[in-house]
Amino acid sequence: MDDWQVAARELRSRNVNLLIVKKGLVLYESSDPGIGGVLKAIEDLGDELYGSTLADKIVGRAVAMLCLYCRVRYVYAISMTEGAHQLLTERGIPHTSETYIQRLMNRGGTDLCPFEMAIREIRDPEEAFKVLKKFSAELRVRRLTDSGLSIQD
Repeated sequence: MDDWQVAARELRSRNVNLLIVKKGLVLYESSDPGIGGVLKAIEDLGDELYGSTLADKIVGRAVAMLCLYCRVRYVYAISMTEGAHQLLTERGIPHTSETYIQRLMNRGGTDLCPFEMAIREIRDPEEAFKVLKKFSAELRVRRLTDSGLSIQD
């Protein structure tokens, strides 16, 4: 069984949002919603992600850029945006998705996903990683502040 098939099977059976497989073994899994799991995987695994297969429930252009940044070999998604599909195709990264969607919306369904908007004009995966990492940290601080907590809590 290929890594992408292992990743697809395990993504569903473990009921997680993200799973990373390399040489038939699960390297990483996350139930974190959105892009957070991929950013944490990059932080935790670094160069070990090179040549791996990433399986995610939803892959938008932001996740596709992170896949390019860490040089995954294959991307599997339950749902993938047209923008992610186009980017992965242009860059020669094999990928499979069960469904394709026009675009990824924010959690309220009122506008485009903020991570997708943050890198809308970016073409370089390294630059996208830096922007997404910084934006994620800013959102985390904003959520803590909005909830009345501080970073020390």
